[in-house]
Amino acid sequence: MKYSQKQAICASIIVVVLVLSPIWQNWASNPKDSFPLSYYPMFSKKREATYGVYYFVGYDTAKNRYTIPYKMAGTGGFNQVRRQIKKKARSSNAQAFTQQVAARIGKENRYPYNKLLHIELVKGYYHLENYFLQQDTLPVYEKTLAVQLIK
Repeated sequence: MKYSQKQAICASIIVVVLVLSPIWQNWASNPKDSFPLSYYPMFSKKREATYGVYYFVGYDTAKNRYTIPYKMAGTGGFNQVRRQIKKKARSSNAQAFTQQVAARIGKENRYPYNKLLHIELVKGYYHLENYFLQQDTLPVYEKTLAVQLIK
């Protein structure tokens, strides 16, 4: 099937207008985001310089620090477990949740879990630009929310 040059130009203009149409949402007082035409607010939204993340860390007898993988804290995928940790950390059940994770770690017979004395539920604040551009993966600040000895 062949199209004339005018038909091709018209079809191209229609496609370009459709693809660019969500840009107008950036200036709307109440923007609406919809699939498949989206203005991607998750990429255009102004972000703070630092970002807080909840996670577990463990310490052995020599005070060596180990980041506890998300799979030790819950079941499901990475983002699902991170949301579970965040929800529990913000609730009044943070200490009970930390006890559950400590009990799970206490049953592990493999290194480094079998060497850990206690774990902490912390919220680490990371400078995103430095984290991604300069590979500065250390937190700017950490706040301990719950501590639990491993039995």
